[in-house]
Amino acid sequence: MSDLHRDKTLALAALFQAATLADALAWRGHCDPAALEASLNSVLVMDTDDVGVIYGNNVRGLHAGLQALEQTFLEPLRGGHPRQVDIMRYALGIIQVERQLAKSPDLLETLRQRLEMAAQQRKHFDSLTAPAMLNNLGGIYVDTAGQLRFRIQVKGDQKHLQAAGMAEQVRAVLLSGIRAAWLWHRLGGRRWHLMITRGQILAEIRKIIAESP
Repeated sequence: MSDLHRDKTLALAALFQAATLADALAWRGHCDPAALEASLNSVLVMDTDDVGVIYGNNVRGLHAGLQALEQTFLEPLRGGHPRQVDIMRYALGIIQVERQLAKSPDLLETLRQRLEMAAQQRKHFDSLTAPAMLNNLGGIYVDTAGQLRFRIQVKGDQKHLQAAGMAEQVRAVLLSGIRAAWLWHRLGGRRWHLMITRGQILAEIRKIIAESP
C-alpha cells in the first residue's frame, strides 16, 4: 500500500482511539495514559497534514486506536458487544460533527483562535492532562462542536460520568477525534470507505502493527 494509505489508516485509527478513550472514561473512569497523551497532543498541532508531525512520529501512541479499529472491523456489529457498537457509534458521530464544523466558518474560526490560545497556555504545563488544560480543551469543544445541532451522546457509568472533571476530559478526547476526522478527510478518507475498503484497511493495520516496535 502507498504511504498515503498508511497515513489515512493512522488518521482513522486516531479517530477510533478517541472513541475508545471516551468509552473507557465513561465506563471505567480512566483510560490508557499513553494513548490519551498522544490524542490530546494532536489537537494543538495545526496547519499540517503530516501524520508523523501530528502524532509525534510515534505509532505506539496510536496502538489503542489501531487495535480498536481492527476489532471493530472483525466483529460484526449486529449481535456484537454493546461497547463495541458504542465505539463505532462515537466514531461515526465524530465524523458527522467534523463535517458539520467544516461547513460552519464562524465556528471554525472560533476553534482556531481558541486552539491558538490553548497552545500558549500549554507552555505553562508539563502535560495536556493537567486539569486546567483539560478544562480548556473541554470548553473549546462545548463552544464549537457543542453548538451544532447534532451532538454525541456518551453512555457510561453515572458514577464516573458525574465525577469532577470527567465531562471536560471526555469532551477533550472527542475534540481530538474531530482533529483526527479532519485529517482523515484531508487525506481522502470518506465514510463509505469504512464499508467498502475494510479489507485494505485491515491489511494496513496489521502491517503497521507488525512493523512498529
